Amino acid sequence: MTKKIIIDEENCIGCGTCQALCPEVFELDQGKLKAKIKENANIEENQECINEAIASCPMNAIKET
Repeated sequence: MTKKIIIDEENCIGCGTCQALCPEVFELDQGKLKAKIKENANIEENQECINEAIASCPMNAIKET
């Protein structure tokens, strides 16, 4: 089963912490100033930095299902 990363846009403040920690997976949507998942991001291959981004998000806006 493939894991899925969800960013809660209501809580995301676009600080860029997730992008700084895991640029292979996260990027900032400049139009909305919110984080988003890159289109072809490899979740399994980048699990370690995803976990770090989840733990470091100041707004707890990143979830994994």
